Amino acid sequence: MLEPVIKTIDVPCDQQKAFTVFVEAVDSWWPKDKNSVSAMQGAVAKRVMLEPKLHGSVVEIGHDDTEHRWGTVTVFDPYSRITLDWHINMPAEHASKVDVVFTSIANNLTRVELTHSNWEVFGDDAANMRSGYDSGWVGVFESAYKAAASS
Repeated sequence: MLEPVIKTIDVPCDQQKAFTVFVEAVDSWWPKDKNSVSAMQGAVAKRVMLEPKLHGSVVEIGHDDTEHRWGTVTVFDPYSRITLDWHINMPAEHASKVDVVFTSIANNLTRVELTHSNWEVFGDDAANMRSGYDSGWVGVFESAYKAAASS
């Protein structure tokens, strides 16, 4: 069993803003030119949307207007936690799990911890998938999201 990928950052804002930026403003910070189905095809996605509710969808509107479902919200606890079944460019039955927890640690300082797990769904590709996401979350979460939540 492969260990989860865990990324932890502190952002200079309150817990509500940290959560809201992650969930409701995802299109403004997600690097659509590098981390999307469209990017895998050499183009830039038009939009990334996350429905802020239990069983909500995470969807990319591709460069050619194709809708690519990336995942489903499985836990929605406003301002504290969101968990996703995550399957960018894969069938839903091959979903890994992304859990993001928001914890206030001081006035206008929030710790955000992203845990990506369930690598076993990828079978023989599990180690490669884990390695790819381990480095991928650096640009997406530790850089792009952190910058958005810090502004």
